[in-house]
Amino acid sequence: MSQPRRWIMPALLVLLALFLLSGFYVVDVTEYAVVTRFGNPVAIHTEPGLHYDPLKFLLSINRIDARMLVLDLPPAEFLTEDKKNVVTSGYVTWSVKDPLKYLQRVYSRTGAESRMTDVLSSEIGAALGSVPFGALVSTDPDEARLAEVALAIHEKSRERIERDYGVDVVDFRFKRLSFPDQNQSAVFQRMRAERQRIARKFRSEGEEEATKIRAEADRESSEILAKAERQAAEFRGEGEAEATRIYAEAIRKDPGFYDFLRTLESYEKIVDENMTIVIPSDSDLMQLLMYGPKRGG
Repeated sequence: MSQPRRWIMPALLVLLALFLLSGFYVVDVTEYAVVTRFGNPVAIHTEPGLHYDPLKFLLSINRIDARMLVLDLPPAEFLTEDKKNVVTSGYVTWSVKDPLKYLQRVYSRTGAESRMTDVLSSEIGAALGSVPFGALVSTDPDEARLAEVALAIHEKSRERIERDYGVDVVDFRFKRLSFPDQNQSAVFQRMRAERQRIARKFRSEGEEEATKIRAEADRESSEILAKAERQAAEFRGEGEAEATRIYAEAIRKDPGFYDFLRTLESYEKIVDENMTIVIPSDSDLMQLLMYGPKRGG
């Protein structure tokens, strides 16, 4: 066998081995793979792993990022329900849900984010146009609707984007809400009015509570005074009754002395210090003054 022919078989075996080995391809954990042949899908891989196709040289392996991605929305100006201008910016977190639809409709991340920006801008405009300006800046939980607006934007845009592009919009948030120069004075006026309203509410509640406390204190004071007056009347009644009892007991024991005291009291009322009285020595008064009252018994 000649020298060139001796190498033909090993060379063919090497070429065959290379051909067979070239049919292997790997799908990474961070990606999906859509395999197409002449533009037609032949396999969709959503799980990582090693795959093989002997005709790999005829295939196109389209790798799609499977991770959670973030799209920052540029600032844009919108009108509220009451025709006030607001400037908003936000962001969405998203991921590919249908790799084949994603590949066919948008092809790449750049294309997907461009389409999502259009849809989200449309939904933001519609949502902001359905609420008044005050609902976006109010600090009152009963009036504030910014979170409600963000939720509505997320739900509506998620449905459209998933249906049309195979993308799942996981979340939407406002990143910034600002106002053009012509709206700043209205914003500040609204904030001042809101603070004044809250201050009036607190003052009213404080005055109401103070009135309740004063009324309660007056009621308790009246009850205490009434109770004290009742007790004082009871004590006075008991004292007067006891005095009357003692008085009657004293009269019963010495009626003459009682008559003597009553006589002195009557003279005390009709005689003053400038009056001169002449009393006969045999009069009852002189006898009373000289000898005292006659003892009973």
